[in-house]
Parts: sequence; C-alpha cells; structure tokens
Amino acid sequence: MDVLLILLGILKWIGIVLLALLLLILLILLVVLLSPIRYRLMGQKQEAVGGSFDVSWLFGAVKVRGSYTPTEKAKLLVKVLWFTLVDTEKKQAEDTEAKKTAEEAQPQKKAVRKDAPKPETAEKQQEVKAEEPKKPKERPQAQRMAEKQPKTVRRVQLSEIVETPPDNLEEDFFTGEEEEKKKKGLPPIVGLLWSIEEKKEIFRALEKLLKRLIGGILPGDLFVRATIGAGDPAATGYVLAAAGVLTAKFGNDIQIKGDFTKAGVEDVELRLKGKIVLGVLLWAVLAFVLTKPVRKAIWKGIKFLRGKDV
Repeated sequence: MDVLLILLGILKWIGIVLLALLLLILLILLVVLLSPIRYRLMGQKQEAVGGSFDVSWLFGAVKVRGSYTPTEKAKLLVKVLWFTLVDTEKKQAEDTEAKKTAEEAQPQKKAVRKDAPKPETAEKQQEVKAEEPKKPKERPQAQRMAEKQPKTVRRVQLSEIVETPPDNLEEDFFTGEEEEKKKKGLPPIVGLLWSIEEKKEIFRALEKLLKRLIGGILPGDLFVRATIGAGDPAATGYVLAAAGVLTAKFGNDIQIKGDFTKAGVEDVELRLKGKIVLGVLLWAVLAFVLTKPVRKAIWKGIKFLRGKDV
C-alpha cells in the first residue's frame, strides 16, 4: 500500500512538471507570435544621401540599428539581450587605431644611395627595350610545305546531289494531331491544376490573403516628400497617380511633386514607422489554407505526390 502511494505521488509530480513545461511552451509561443516587430526608418537626400533604421522585437530583447552618412559611412549594431553580435562602429574604431599604431611602428625610410639609378633613367631603359623589334617565330616545316601546295577544288555535278525531304514535315502537322500530342506531353501537375474546380473561389481567397499580409506589413505612420521626374510626362503622370493612392490613406503626409522636365529624384525626405505581428500573418495564412476550395486542392496535390489517382 505504501509503495502504491509512493508511485502515485511520483506520477503526480511528473504530471505537474509536464503541465508546467507545456504551459511554459505555450507562453513562449504566445509571446513570440503576439510580440510586435517594431521598425522605424528615416532617410533623406538633399546634397547627400543619409538615413537610419531601427528594428526591435520581443520587447527590446532583439535590437538591430543602422545608419549611413557620407562622413561616417555605414554603421550596424545587432544585440540580443545583453550580448552584442555585430558592432561595426567599434570595429572601425579598432581598425583605425591598429592602422595608426602600425604606421607609427614602421622604421624610417633608408637614405637613397648616390650611385642608384634615377627613375628617369630606368624609364628610358624600359622604353629602349620596348622599341627593340621582336624576332618572328619560326614556323614548323610541315606548315610551310602545306602553305606552298596549291589548293584544289572538286566540282560536283547536279546529278550527284540527292535531295532529302525535311524531317519536320509529318502528317501530324497537317492533320492537327500534333497539337493533341503536345497537350498529352504536358507535365501531369499542369493537368492536375487545370482539373481543380472552384478556381474563382481560390483566387478570391488568395486576394484576401494578399490584402491581409500587405495590411499587416504596411507602416502605420508614413511621411514622404520628394520631387520625382520619370523623363517622360506620361510616365511622370502615372507616378503621381500611384502617389495619389497613398495620399488617400495617409493624407497630407504624402507630398510628392512631379518634375516633367527631366528624370530624377530630388529633395527626398522619408519617415516611416510601423509594426509587424507574426500571429496576424500566421492567422491570415491559416484562414487561406482552411478555405474549403483551397483545402480540396491541397488534398489533391498530396494524393498526386503519393502517386494515387486523383
């Protein structure tokens, strides 16, 4: 009886530990899926190009920062918790210090000897060597004898020429059977895709998926100011029409002007900030996959890969 109680106590504690581990895994999964990836980007192009970006995830546990200026060049910082994985600014400073130390440690240059040839004299000697004519290489005797022999041309009579009909002129080409053979020769996967029913519903579900993915990635705050010219008035008009779509969403934060005289982008200022939630993107994909027509198409594809009749 005591042994049975001990076994039940051990099983009870094992169950509690497993339940705690399961809850911990679920908690970590929820944090990963629901913790937003926050991003920020700033850039400008006036006299020179410059900008910076910042990405953080898991409440700042993962950080990525970078910047670029013409004077300080590119910088990148990657940190996970308290550990620095990449720090180009620190590396550039260390390389500069090492280069400076190496230059200071180099010995002074030795004095030039009086009898050493002058650079001008060495250059003249090289010019004289370059002007010396090169002796032609002797050709082999067999090649010379072959060049001396006269070339002969054999005349062919018309009766000796045998006409052969082209291989591609077959009866199938004129009877229309060739097109049917081509259709039969298509890969089986193409026929499988063509046999899928409810294609319209699948395309509608795909359209919803793209809208949800784009909506989950686009920034919440966006400011753009630029003067754009495509080199062609019509193309510049198309660019301004596309900018009008953004203006309808972000309002006066989109200030894009057209330059109909030349091609180029000038006076650029860009600021955007947003977040990406992996759980939202995952839910969009699951909603697409669980749609009935898509589910049927996936099941057909699985059967096809297994070699079964669809």
